[in-house]
Amino acid sequence: LFAYRDGDDAVVALTKNAFLSRLNEIWAAAGMQRVSGHCFRIGGTTALLRMGVDTDVVKVAGRWKSDAFLRYWR
Repeated sequence: LFAYRDGDDAVVALTKNAFLSRLNEIWAAAGMQRVSGHCFRIGGTTALLRMGVDTDVVKVAGRWKSDAFLRYWR
């Protein structure tokens, strides 16, 4: 679904590791702290809940097995 061109102009699939590495590289240069993939999961959950999306839908979308995700709502 997401890809980019590398230095050899080859199309490469964007992986979670490559995505987070690049973001953390940019943020470190700006003096910001590192983030993990978990931060995006929490942020996505919070955004959906604030938009009024039903908790059962959020649970499925986030592949949560329990209602523990409700503790992450910020």
